[in-house]
Amino acid sequence: MSMLNTKLDQRGLLTVSLDNPPVNALSRALVDELNKLCDDVQDEIVRMVVITAGGENFCAGADLKERSKMDDTEVETFVQYLSDTFQRIADIPVPTLAAINGNCLGGGLELALACDMRIMTDDTFIGMKETSVGVMPGAGGTVRLPRLIGESRAKQWIFSAQSFTPEEALGDGVVDWLVETDELGDAVQEIFGQIAANAPLAIKAAKRSINEGLGQPVKQALEVEQRSYKSIIASEDRREGLKAFREKRRPKWKGK
Repeated sequence: MSMLNTKLDQRGLLTVSLDNPPVNALSRALVDELNKLCDDVQDEIVRMVVITAGGENFCAGADLKERSKMDDTEVETFVQYLSDTFQRIADIPVPTLAAINGNCLGGGLELALACDMRIMTDDTFIGMKETSVGVMPGAGGTVRLPRLIGESRAKQWIFSAQSFTPEEALGDGVVDWLVETDELGDAVQEIFGQIAANAPLAIKAAKRSINEGLGQPVKQALEVEQRSYKSIIASEDRREGLKAFREKRRPKWKGK
């Protein structure tokens, strides 16, 4: 039985729902399916990927029962595999959104951090819990969180292993939107609509430029930006955008 429920609508919104009860723990089987998901995303069709979950938990992190049966070498291999899988999610060419609709802890937060954006409901908790069980974040947490919210605040999140409220997560910049539970679906649709109104190739080029340029010196990052820009100069969509502007109408994007 699949641990991921996927749905692709006609506009190109791919919704991926974690389904590994009771807490959507990151078991080997679930990580295998997340890894395969990255192979299956066809960016010519998909405009945005939303990762969400069923049940009361978005993702409670590692499957500690499964992990306790691994020897040291197996743990090392699996954590590397988990980190590589989350990096593959970060590298999905189209925008990705974590729709956090339940408790989001440890590796679950690392999964959310691998997405481009995060929206969270107001009835849940979020945090980096790894140090409370004798380990540390190993799937991008110590890398992505400081880049997102700054070194000092990230250290507080990781060192304290506290669960933070949605309001605290929003205030610290860990999540981008905070909504009531019954408003999540509409909010996701609104975010998608704002993105889907724009040129697919331009969005993918911009994401590539941001991801590759982030952390590089300004000069090198500007070179990345220029390479990304050049990749869309000859596109049909760029010509369509200019034509639509002159004709005062909405562009009809082809993704070419």
